[in-house]
Amino acid sequence: MTPARYVDQKVTIVGQFDGRNLSGFLPDSPAKTRYDFVLHSPDSAIWVTNLRPKGKDARGKDLELMLDGRLDTGRWISVSGTVKQGRGLEWIDGDAGSFSITTAPGAEPVEDRDIVRIQAPAPEVVFSTPTEDETDVSPTTHVRIQFSRDLDPASLKGHIQIGYVNAAAGGSQQMEPFKPTEFAAAYLPPNRVVEVKFPKPLERFRTLKIQIEGVLGTDQQPIKPFTLMFELGG
Repeated sequence: MTPARYVDQKVTIVGQFDGRNLSGFLPDSPAKTRYDFVLHSPDSAIWVTNLRPKGKDARGKDLELMLDGRLDTGRWISVSGTVKQGRGLEWIDGDAGSFSITTAPGAEPVEDRDIVRIQAPAPEVVFSTPTEDETDVSPTTHVRIQFSRDLDPASLKGHIQIGYVNAAAGGSQQMEPFKPTEFAAAYLPPNRVVEVKFPKPLERFRTLKIQIEGVLGTDQQPIKPFTLMFELGG
């Protein structure tokens, strides 16, 4: 109820799993890692960071709880870590290996039933700036592409192709691909955004094409291939 009393202290708490704040118990997130999740009791809740929600069930099987689906909400778990504070928030910085699946305090252990886990939809683009076919875009623009689900940042490398488009004979298009040093792509987890920056202004009055394919979600499911084209202004 009063986590600020325990800042910088080691604690062990037991509560119910709520994924990535699926029930809206807390107004904001510390956004420390892609595995951040909420642990709650009937009258309180707190974020847990730096700790992957993976442990053994009652039968000793390895089980990773779903962050973005409600299948595992309500499971009782135990974690240990250090209480931290910042930006008006408190959270628990989890200790490696301290995550465990348990039972409600005072309850008798019950055998887990087999659960059929339904795979979530593949991540896909929900918004971009500039937008598709936008014209008169500034040559100093940054590109931001937002996805529907969290991505694995390590999968970005080598899966983003960027270049200028030229008209070819027969109405086809040819792309002049950029070298990897001519752009930098980074993933921003809090907003699920891939941001592309260019070290120097883009060429004026050219058509730019961006292709993303082979990038993975946090569940290792590949995204739906995405293409963005827009025209640069002067």
